Amino acid sequence: MNYKKLMEPYKVDMLDALRRFVQIDSVYDEKTITKEHPFGEGVNNALEYVARLGERFGFDVDRCDGYATELTIGEGEKTIGIYAHADVVPVTGKWDSEPFTPTIKDGNIYGRGTSDDKGPMIAAFYAVKTLKDNGMIRNYKVKIVVGGDEERGASCLDYYFGKLHKEYPTFGFTPDSDFPLIYGEKAIAGFWPSIDIKIPYVESIKGGVATNAVCDRVEIKTSDVETIKKYLEEKNIRYEFGEGSIVVLGKSCHGSTPELGINAALLTFKALGEIYAISELKELGEKLSDTSGKAFGCYGRSDLLKDTTFCVGVVSYENEKLTFSVNFRYPENVVFEDVVKKFDETFKTTSKIEDDPSHYLLFNPDCTLVKTLLEAYRKETGDNSEPLTTGGGTYAKHAKNTVAFGALFPGRVSTMHEPNEYMPLEDFYLSAVIYAHAIDLLGKAK
Repeated sequence: MNYKKLMEPYKVDMLDALRRFVQIDSVYDEKTITKEHPFGEGVNNALEYVARLGERFGFDVDRCDGYATELTIGEGEKTIGIYAHADVVPVTGKWDSEPFTPTIKDGNIYGRGTSDDKGPMIAAFYAVKTLKDNGMIRNYKVKIVVGGDEERGASCLDYYFGKLHKEYPTFGFTPDSDFPLIYGEKAIAGFWPSIDIKIPYVESIKGGVATNAVCDRVEIKTSDVETIKKYLEEKNIRYEFGEGSIVVLGKSCHGSTPELGINAALLTFKALGEIYAISELKELGEKLSDTSGKAFGCYGRSDLLKDTTFCVGVVSYENEKLTFSVNFRYPENVVFEDVVKKFDETFKTTSKIEDDPSHYLLFNPDCTLVKTLLEAYRKETGDNSEPLTTGGGTYAKHAKNTVAFGALFPGRVSTMHEPNEYMPLEDFYLSAVIYAHAIDLLGKAK
């Protein structure tokens, strides 16, 4: 079967669907939450867009109490599940184009959600539609489930399976990570250290918008702007002025790879620690810059899931109390509670632990699901790359018999959670071809 030829007629419609999807600002919005819209108006608009897309093309649609949109096609005992998400992280940093106005330039489509996860979702949807239109979905059913709260911990999928008691798939994948596929994911946990510190001339500090992204902007309200400005210039640290404040600028990136960003919170800690001779603050800034944890005795590693990572995402300082978030990702041989205890002992902080950690995930690389997806990927790309493990957390941890499968190709730079997020159009179309091939193979697999 020539899947590329099969999908060629759908390319124009695919791109149009993605443009319309990206135009929806689907950031979680606490101010517009209702019983019907548990994640706010914007996320609901995105889920409703998916529902209308499914209805338009003959899918059975379930709006799942506003937590997710489920699109079903086909009949049979076997179920292939595809789990994507409609919510996106907040817009941060400087963009060259409007984040919710999709822009095509140099063969890429730019906009918040293009790669995480609206582009891959639309690619998977049209892969299923193509198979449906060509009468290739026989004796099995496909469920595309698009959640509304993946970026804050996947409460949407927990509701879908736990409250609505939806069936788990026979085989499943989530198009929300890397190709060729992910057979193992680190555990993820969050904690909020706090420490009492008096910082001269500083009224407040506020920075970051998400715990699972590197903090890229910190505003310091201070009566000593000139001193801080001089320090930042001497250290070649980017800054700008606010109203009665100075703003330290960094570079955001995904919380699973904090070493790729420039953390404005840590720059701020070190700057204020050195300017005002506050050793605790300087130590936080210096040691937490080692995102693996080696510098502060919290490092761990396994052969399968590799190194621990620590990402500071949100920071605040008021009434002489400093509080910040730590997004911690760790392999199967690390005990989370022991790490938090060691962290507090090292930095003399007191930490509040977030909800239950997201446990690690490991599949046998020789299982039917992994081998089948890998076969589809290799046949469509000619690339024999091996399956991967990752620090990223996906819906695969919330849906049984499911792994992460694309849509970031080997050698591509990830812009997830960053300014100027984009997806190459070449990759957008090729991922749809791979998904069509993979679904067809899974439908025939035992």
